[in-house]
Amino acid sequence: MKYKQTKRKRRWIWVLFWIVLAALLAGLYARFVEPNLLVVRRLSFQAQGIAADCRVVFFTDTHFGEDKSVDSAKQLADHINRLEPDLVIFGGDLLDNYARDREQLDLELLRQQLSNIEAPGGKYAVWGNHDWGGGAARIYQKFMESCGFRVLKNESLLLEEYQLQLLGYDDYLTGELGGQLPAFAEGVFPLLVAHEPYTAQLLSGIPERALMLSGHTHGGQVGIPWIARRILPPGSGGFVRGLYALDDAEHSAQIYVSSGIGTTRLPLRLLSPPEIVCIDLQPE
Repeated sequence: MKYKQTKRKRRWIWVLFWIVLAALLAGLYARFVEPNLLVVRRLSFQAQGIAADCRVVFFTDTHFGEDKSVDSAKQLADHINRLEPDLVIFGGDLLDNYARDREQLDLELLRQQLSNIEAPGGKYAVWGNHDWGGGAARIYQKFMESCGFRVLKNESLLLEEYQLQLLGYDDYLTGELGGQLPAFAEGVFPLLVAHEPYTAQLLSGIPERALMLSGHTHGGQVGIPWIARRILPPGSGGFVRGLYALDDAEHSAQIYVSSGIGTTRLPLRLLSPPEIVCIDLQPE
């Protein structure tokens, strides 16, 4: 009997050892490996109303600052350029906390790298909550414009070459999302961009087969589903990451929620690696 108890005790010690070791390795991976990865998500859409093939590259939530070095912007720009995009769109939250990190931020290096991104159809951006907060509001728009991005704030524009209406919305949490919002044009493909996914639930009359691009959630940063859903930030609208239909209609508008690139609060990512999104829009 005593021998069996000893054997059982040793077995539990080994089980505990392997649990602790697995947790330690997962923690090290989440802190030092996954946040430094960069994957490309590829999507393809039959875009009703679009006149020509259009490749859109979307990236968001870079959160450059104490936990995300500006040095990584070169890798980001190189990845985007290798995809040969027609349009490049940034979904907001460029810096994590400008007031806290401005002494260590090399904005000139960041400007150089973002300026190196090439897109013959144009580069566009919207506001995120961290672009309004942390003192970044006074620099964000001018900085992005100096990098060649047009910042859309409750605006739309028609890209005639593609017959594509690009609609960019202000940040839901900290901006001015209200009043007279741009109307949807007829006979063209609508591509909507808003930092928080919840914005989609505030817009009325989104056309069928429209596509919306958002970020903000970071995929929870910890991609274990039951954990991610419980730590989503306000404005997520219950979306975590990936492609969703906005309603139950046969040809529902869709939203892609990107897990973004950087981190905030905790410098951890697990099962939600940094990503850029490559979207091929094709005429029906």
